[in-house]
Amino acid sequence: MRDLRFGVYQRIEKIRGRPLLVYATDFLGQTDNSTSNAIDLSDIDGFTDLAGSVDGDEVDILLHSPGGRPDATERIVYILRNHFEKVHFIVPHSAYSAATMLALSGDTITIHPSATLGPIDPQIGGIPARSIKRGFEKVRDLLKEEGPEALPAYIPLIEKYSLDLLELCDDSEKLSKELVTDWLTDYMYSDEDNEEKIEKIVDYFSSYDKHLMHSRPLLFKKLKSLHLKIKIADKPLRKLIWEAYIMLNGFFSMTDFVKLYENAPDLSYGKQVQIETQQGATNKAAAGRKNFRL
Repeated sequence: MRDLRFGVYQRIEKIRGRPLLVYATDFLGQTDNSTSNAIDLSDIDGFTDLAGSVDGDEVDILLHSPGGRPDATERIVYILRNHFEKVHFIVPHSAYSAATMLALSGDTITIHPSATLGPIDPQIGGIPARSIKRGFEKVRDLLKEEGPEALPAYIPLIEKYSLDLLELCDDSEKLSKELVTDWLTDYMYSDEDNEEKIEKIVDYFSSYDKHLMHSRPLLFKKLKSLHLKIKIADKPLRKLIWEAYIMLNGFFSMTDFVKLYENAPDLSYGKQVQIETQQGATNKAAAGRKNFRL
């Protein structure tokens, strides 16, 4: 299977004319690995290996990820830009949340017709930050309407969250918008004066009020009006990136790996969730994670 995947990678490289790096995670078939497959600081090692594994000043990155930590994503962008002048992202299926942020740090984005990006509004403990803020705002508005005597009825709701959580929500929203604004300015639109366009793009991706859920698919038909440097892959490339995704998904379904870092010449680096057996049952929850050369 490895040789088949690498054969597809090499054919993609031939069409694109530059090295291909692959960062793929298992997040469609194994919901119990939601922590293990997220972008986190452990990815620093993988991306350092990937970036150092090829020569040249321009690279493609095939990206398949549910997202994760913005601070880890910031370090990944820093690593890539220290090695390459031009970074292009290819999304065969899904790049959500912080993975969308990562894609927006690219000079261009190429996607399969079935692929999607996602909103970049932050989550706190799995809850959209905007929803938490809206809950506080709703209580505030109701107290204005009904008066202080209504406060006891809302105390249980208020007690669910500490007040410093509001600051965390504000800071998280500010960070995601600030990072994407900087990356669009420095890379995708570095040769253009497009402050207004960039602001529109960032507002769109970060608007929980518009998308209503963090996992809302933002398909190409929704994105083309933003005038991003994003396009649908043409037919030869389209077939190959889908084939690469199918092979990656097949690999994950047959193994305990939740992440792969690969390139066409020789690098294959994975993160595995160990199997824990209890009373004859197999549990793939985080009993521990190890990195392996495949």
